[in-house]
Amino acid sequence: MDKIWANRLVAGTKTWAEMPASRRAGVKAELARRVTDGEISEERYKEITGEDYYNG
Repeated sequence: MDKIWANRLVAGTKTWAEMPASRRAGVKAELARRVTDGEISEERYKEITGEDYYNG
């Protein structure tokens, strides 16, 4: 389900505010993986989540 939410957020069909709070940690992890894999940029991560990407 986290991957589905991540897909929808990246595609712009859903917003971070629409996502259930219970899914946020998992979706953030999925989006972070996509930044690491080069699928989305750090800037896109911030646009989606409202937070800076941190790989630490």
